[in-house]
Amino acid sequence: MSFIKKIKAVLLTLTVASTSAQATLIFSEDFTGGSASLLNSVNVKWSDSSGGGFEVYSAGGAGARGMKGTYDHDGDSSTAQIALPAGIEVNDDQGNELLTAQFTLNTMIQADELAQLSFWGGVRRNNASGASVEIYNVSQDISISGLLTPTLGSGDWIFNQFSFASTAASVGDLLEIRWQGGGTNSANGQEIAMVDFSTVTNPQATAVPEPTSIAIFGLGLLGLLANTRRKKQ
Repeated sequence: MSFIKKIKAVLLTLTVASTSAQATLIFSEDFTGGSASLLNSVNVKWSDSSGGGFEVYSAGGAGARGMKGTYDHDGDSSTAQIALPAGIEVNDDQGNELLTAQFTLNTMIQADELAQLSFWGGVRRNNASGASVEIYNVSQDISISGLLTPTLGSGDWIFNQFSFASTAASVGDLLEIRWQGGGTNSANGQEIAMVDFSTVTNPQATAVPEPTSIAIFGLGLLGLLANTRRKKQ
């Protein structure tokens, strides 16, 4: 490798290292296992306020609920949308139903990390008034996220992502994700798909060199290497 290429490689490594963030997945559900997988789940306890079971559907069943069977995975209207793995209707039996997923936190959330909840959301028949989502620490009886208002597409699936401080959670705590369906009856309300709950590095808690600082460091490194090269010659 030439001398210049070596310098470029070092600067590229420094730039990537300064902008990367680590994520740890804690909980994930794409609903492809159907209602039975939620009922029989070992690690996650799913329940709803009606007690009438769960209304999980595949991409083919989305149309009956006024939703598309595809979603815009890359935010680019010029590329084809891809098939929805599966979804779940929060209001399966009544209006403004509460759907919950309860699990034990099995990993330490560090002081320099944020909790992050993401999912795709939609609304059936243009009515999900009062819909919300929340992460609650059942063990400590405190809300971690506060009450959040999701962005829900009418017919279209919209990506939602919420990040928040997670200091009110310890390993072994029982956490619960709570979706309030909103709406007035089982023919409307919040629809959700592809849920992930993870921790990510808090950018405000991590000292990241600015591009100028990286450039100055790189120039200093260039001079040091050049000097070393002259001595060898």
